[in-house]
Amino acid sequence: MWALMAENDPSHSELASFGEELRREREIRGISLKEISDSTKISKRFLEAIEKNDHKTLPAPVFTRGFVREYARYLGLSSEEMVNRYNYAAAGDDRIEKSAHLDRLVAPPVVIPVKEKKGIPPPYARVDRNVVLLIVIAVALIGMAYWALRFKREARAEAIDQATQTTSASPTAATIRPPKPMPSSTPAPPADDLLHITIELTGDSWVSLDADGKSVVSDELKRGDRRTFDAHDSFRFRTIGNAGGVNITLNDVRVPSLGDEGKVRKDVVFDRQWLQQHASPEGVHTTP
Repeated sequence: MWALMAENDPSHSELASFGEELRREREIRGISLKEISDSTKISKRFLEAIEKNDHKTLPAPVFTRGFVREYARYLGLSSEEMVNRYNYAAAGDDRIEKSAHLDRLVAPPVVIPVKEKKGIPPPYARVDRNVVLLIVIAVALIGMAYWALRFKREARAEAIDQATQTTSASPTAATIRPPKPMPSSTPAPPADDLLHITIELTGDSWVSLDADGKSVVSDELKRGDRRTFDAHDSFRFRTIGNAGGVNITLNDVRVPSLGDEGKVRKDVVFDRQWLQQHASPEGVHTTP
């Protein structure tokens, strides 16, 4: 019976539409009840009760009016107008009329100071600071990676330039050919008196190579790459990441396989002594 009267009571309908309007205004602005609760210090349970017209959950109207005022102020609505609308809408509700009589006997509540926040907060104020921090860290890491890559490329270009200058600055003895030596099992050093090493990649591999103690390459070489370097005395592979994917030739002498696919080799040295040993018939099949 009471429910039927409540449905026919315009004041009760006004109260229901009042809570519905607050919910609609909040959703239009994209604001959650938790956000309002955190800012105004009003329990989320009471905010939901206001939107649902649940007066069994709400405290006395004198407190509820304060909630409505802070709720409307946070949404950027006229707080006094919304409180007046609440009073008008609640005027015909028996539960509120009874509690309104009790309000006159209860001392005004102690208002808890809250952070004043009028209107919708600006977009920058609603951005998660953790997200901003992650973006800053990501940008810094990208900058460091770019700097490291650029430094590596410059170092590689400098090494190539040095190798080119070394080749161009070799003695002019190439034009003054020495007398042809007698046949021997030990081949004579090349006319330019340099060691030449050629690297051919049959698979991707990290290669770190020094020529006469100076780094000439320290990079990941791709399958199909072919590199040639010169040295006066020796070559030293500090690291070969994939021994089975690297073919090496020293002064036209093919170096036997350094290992299986995926095997890592370190500190592999090729010098004139190695060339003399492996260029002879006895040393052709020797593995360093």
